[in-house]
Amino acid sequence: MRVVVVGAGFAGACAAWMLRERAGAQVTLLERGPSPGGMLRTLATPGGVAYEYGPRVVSVFRGSPDAIPFIRGFVALEERTIYQGTRLMPDWPVVPFPVDRASLARLPCGEAIERELAAIREGGGAPGERHLRDYLETSVGPTLTRLAFEGFNRKFWGRRLEDMPADWGRLRRLERIATTGDYRLPSVAPHYYPPGGFNPLFDRMLDGFDLRCGVTVAGVGDESRPIVSTDAGDIEADLVVTTAPIDALCGYRHGRLEWRGYRVEIEERSGAQSPPLGRAPDGVPFAWLYTPWEGTPVCRTTDFGVIHHGPDAPQRGVPSVVLREIVDDAVPMYPVWWEDAKLLRYLEDVVRLPSVVPIGRLGLYKYTTMDSTYAMARRLVDVLDEYLAAGARRRLELLRDVRGDWGN
Repeated sequence: MRVVVVGAGFAGACAAWMLRERAGAQVTLLERGPSPGGMLRTLATPGGVAYEYGPRVVSVFRGSPDAIPFIRGFVALEERTIYQGTRLMPDWPVVPFPVDRASLARLPCGEAIERELAAIREGGGAPGERHLRDYLETSVGPTLTRLAFEGFNRKFWGRRLEDMPADWGRLRRLERIATTGDYRLPSVAPHYYPPGGFNPLFDRMLDGFDLRCGVTVAGVGDESRPIVSTDAGDIEADLVVTTAPIDALCGYRHGRLEWRGYRVEIEERSGAQSPPLGRAPDGVPFAWLYTPWEGTPVCRTTDFGVIHHGPDAPQRGVPSVVLREIVDDAVPMYPVWWEDAKLLRYLEDVVRLPSVVPIGRLGLYKYTTMDSTYAMARRLVDVLDEYLAAGARRRLELLRDVRGDWGN
């Protein structure tokens, strides 16, 4: 089987590798950029200091534990202690995120938060269902709702809490408040970083493939055999797996899908300096810091010294990058929940093209981590024979299973 994979980011690379190794396919990858990797590439400042724009670490957040040994088949992974916190107001101390009662008690509004939480526990009722504000105020109280969620929601998602469903809080488990804080970034596995960055992952995963970089795909036709039109000529295939945006693949016939995203500002640091984001009570520097108030356009700040070199990086004076994420909706990173109906129309269009299959964050309009991307590619290869032989209705069911939900 001759397969063309459009896009050589992690989704495309995983699909290509699995199609070759498990299905014996002859695979050509087409990548618009000068090198593979997509948003997973490790970048560098003019001074040569590394940072990442997309995923920072490897872990199991909502995908498959099998992703860890899969990635280890190509690169070494070193465990990292990754702490995340939130500063609810500019001059307040950092508290863990998800938040905890012991840390909240030390804030200027700590007594008010504790009174509200006590009243909620006393009431014993289930969280409200009218909308996200109702859900939050009846599970974490009005004060914490205002400080941790209200401003961030307007700043990043562009929506009032009243305009979002209660299900959003349940899916993201926003009601979680521990008794004492655990600053570790929540996942079901340790966090890892490949020493030297992510770029060697693609060099090794795609070794031996027909990888063509600097190629722009103009369109994909699906007649007797799919034809991929590019600025370097047309390519025939038996199957096209595309990581391009699903709305673009379908000619935007139902309108553009909406995204939320960010641009970045980077600051290079060198020499023995204090951790830029501060330290947790146990002395470990923070790697992530959320800033939810509306007065700053920054949503999150990352200290790459900790991620790349470990918690003692500041003492060793290792050069590093501090990266700030600035809201920018022109960057397609995070799908939005209110586009579900439009996405379904695009999925119904795609399954009428039996030899063209979308995948990945853009292709299936789903926010993905590395583990969930791997799981998505594996689900596709598992059902590919049935998908290619099925009718449109069954293909839609299979494609929705491949896409998965917030849990995988």
